[in-house]
Amino acid sequence: MARKSRKNIPEVVSSATVQTEVSRPFRAGLYARISMETEETLERGTIETQVELMKNFVADTEDIAVAEIYKDSDYSGTNFDRPGFTQMMEDIKHGKINCVIVKDLSRLGRNYVETSNYIERVFPFFHVRFLAVTDDFDSFREGVDLTVPLKNIINEFYSKDLAKKSSSAKKALWKEGKFTGAWEPYGYRKSEQDRHQLVVDEEAAGHLREIFTMYMDGCSYSDIAKRLNTDGILSPTLQREYYKTGEKPSPESKPWNNYEVKRVLQDVHCTGDSVYGKYQQSVFQGNKQRNLPESEWLYAENTHEGIIDKELFRQVQEKIREFTEAYKKKHQLNNGAIRNHNFYTGKIRCGGCGNRMVLSREKTGTFYYICGADANHKSGGNQCNGHRVKKEYVDEDVLRLIQSHMKAVLDTEKLIREMNSASRNQTQYLLLDKEVGKLRRELSRISKRKSDLYEDYSERLITEEEYMQFSRIYSNEIENIKNRLDVVLAAQVRYSKDYHIEEGWGKVIHTYMSKRKLTKEMADAFVDSIIIHGKYDYEIKLVYDDQFADLQKLKKEKEAQSR
Repeated sequence: MARKSRKNIPEVVSSATVQTEVSRPFRAGLYARISMETEETLERGTIETQVELMKNFVADTEDIAVAEIYKDSDYSGTNFDRPGFTQMMEDIKHGKINCVIVKDLSRLGRNYVETSNYIERVFPFFHVRFLAVTDDFDSFREGVDLTVPLKNIINEFYSKDLAKKSSSAKKALWKEGKFTGAWEPYGYRKSEQDRHQLVVDEEAAGHLREIFTMYMDGCSYSDIAKRLNTDGILSPTLQREYYKTGEKPSPESKPWNNYEVKRVLQDVHCTGDSVYGKYQQSVFQGNKQRNLPESEWLYAENTHEGIIDKELFRQVQEKIREFTEAYKKKHQLNNGAIRNHNFYTGKIRCGGCGNRMVLSREKTGTFYYICGADANHKSGGNQCNGHRVKKEYVDEDVLRLIQSHMKAVLDTEKLIREMNSASRNQTQYLLLDKEVGKLRRELSRISKRKSDLYEDYSERLITEEEYMQFSRIYSNEIENIKNRLDVVLAAQVRYSKDYHIEEGWGKVIHTYMSKRKLTKEMADAFVDSIIIHGKYDYEIKLVYDDQFADLQKLKKEKEAQSR
């Protein structure tokens, strides 16, 4: 990319020097971060430990006061998309803090390029002092500290090496048949003596056997979910929460559903075997996870006590496969037909609970919209006394409303066109309109010049003092243009007795004016949202409702003026 020239800089510059900020104590933001519960965490201490160390450091200084504390727990240092860090940068931009303190350089980040960019460019640009306590680094200390880039490189390689070692350690445990997952499979819990060993939870194991029996007896996923929820059985998610806290949660807080039932039925761990390496997770790239092909999975037999007989498990998997294939064949055609008939995808909702309405086709071939929450109840979720309405009725009312709008618009458009033609203020309005366009182009030009200044400064084409001077000049010009623009727009309103139907709206109306039957394309163009309150009670909002209301109001005003 070509380097920018200094020709964008105004030729006339005030000789006045930039006012320097009055010396004052630094308002510090203490930033603490840990990745996750690993050996690294134990080595560097908890977030609380980091904060305490930084507070003690500040207490021994004369020119720094703690203004805010920012924390990021379970966030990798290899990317800067962290809530605590983001909030800290916002506070810097708004002048809330002018100093950043971390325990050591790696707490800021482990990516060499990004970390160096903040230390060497971003913080200096905002006049922010940066300190790393245990690394004895202070950006306001005289002289260049050449150890900073070196430490950043070391941190980055350490992060990559840590990820590799972690992966290698897991694979070594896999070969020994050890469990390395974060969460136990349903029916098991981690041994208190060895966290890499699964032991049977007899209560959950009993429920697991019942699930397999019910499925082989012909019960569907939803049937099983309903039965488990009725009996107050904790779902796998709540079961793990119970293991972690020791307090039994309410079964209604996270009930069983189709997905949970199917996942339990397909988990090979219940047979006593294990499978590893189904996913690959990159710690260095922000804990991104991707699924690996089955050919790369690692299977291990008899790694722990089994709950479900292996032959029974095989039969269940075969039944699931057959059901899935039959379901796909049946619903590919059905779903295709439903998609073609659903004119309001994402736009129609239940007035009772706010959930989306789902289009369903009865055996008779009649299409109905039903509440999505009511449909989910069949999967074990909460029920809404939702509404059920024929698609035919909705379509008729939508078409009737669209046609009434189109007719009223065309009638009003004709009336307004006649009255506008006699307007004496049209010439002045157009002159002001040209002035508005000119001012907006000038505003865009000056704003671009101001934004280019930072690149000139970062590339050392101008000094910091020049940057501050030119930035102030451009800011004043922008403010003056905005004030002038406000004046012209206000004047234009006074001269404007005219009304123009929005081009897109008029085009849509003229496109569909001759249509006598509602189509999906027509509904897409006109319908904004539909709320179903009852069998014959709908709240239909069209895309141009606001413009239509303004047009009707203006029509009444024009008619009153003509009397």
